[in-house]
Amino acid sequence: MRKLFLYLAILASIFFTSCATRLGTFTVISTKNIEWSRANEYQRNSNRVLGEDVCHIVVFVPTKGNITIEDAVDNALGKVPGAVALVDAVLRSQSFYIPYVYGKQAFIVEGSALIDPKLVANDDSNETIYYHGYYDKNKEFKLSKIEKTQFDSIQKDIAQKALD
Repeated sequence: MRKLFLYLAILASIFFTSCATRLGTFTVISTKNIEWSRANEYQRNSNRVLGEDVCHIVVFVPTKGNITIEDAVDNALGKVPGAVALVDAVLRSQSFYIPYVYGKQAFIVEGSALIDPKLVANDDSNETIYYHGYYDKNKEFKLSKIEKTQFDSIQKDIAQKALD
C-alpha cells in the first residue's frame, strides 16, 4: 500500500508540475521608440506592471500560434497610459503540460512603467476622431474632419462598391 501511494505521489508530481524560468532582468526594456533626449521629463510609476503573452494547449492543439516577449512587453505597456518602457524589469518563461489534457506556455514580464507625460496629455482615449481624405480636381489631397455617421456611410458605400 505504501509503494502504491509513493508511485501515485511521484506520478502526480510529474504530471502537475510546471516549469518557471527567470530569463533575465533588464534595466530598461521596451518595444517603443524612446526619445532619450527627453529622458529627464519621463516619470517612473511606483506600481509594478505585469504583462503576459500566453498560449493554452488543449489536448494537443495550441490556442495561439506563437508567443513572444514583444507581445508580453506590449501588454504591460498598454496597461499604463503614456508608458514607453519598463524599468527594472524581470522576464520569466512559464510552461505547464499534462499530456493530452491541458498545457500552458507563457512569457511574463514585470516592471515599473516609464511614463512620457506628453503622451499622457495627448491620450484622449474616450474620443475618436474621423477624417475623410480625397483628391480634388487639381490633384491636391484634401483632408477634412467628419462625424461618425458620415464615416459609417462612406465605409458602407466603399463596401458596396467592392461587392459590385
